[in-house]
Amino acid sequence: MVFPQIEKIKQEYTDKYVVVDGQRPELARFQDLVGQVKTVNMNGRALVEFLDYHLNIGWYDIDLDYLKVVDKPAPRPTAAPQTAAKKPKQPAAPVAKKLSPLEMARQADGGQQT
Repeated sequence: MVFPQIEKIKQEYTDKYVVVDGQRPELARFQDLVGQVKTVNMNGRALVEFLDYHLNIGWYDIDLDYLKVVDKPAPRPTAAPQTAAKKPKQPAAPVAKKLSPLEMARQADGGQQT
């Protein structure tokens, strides 16, 4: 590809939302995921960051033939605040402290010092 063609493709695809062709074995892991094209590199392939892909912020180099532009996805619903009354936290039961051999000997002696 020639530089002006790459620039045209870059302007056309940058910041667009895309889905991949899930029939391609190398792209099957991205099936049903929406990605955002970050840029188009000089070999004419899109660098795509997939939204909600295992909290991974990597960019994947994908040929434009396997991408389809889609509308911006709706925001994912966040956890709704609990409407039920919150129960007060119960204090934790005291944890038995593991004693050192010196402390066990003092307890056996009754704490008396000579």
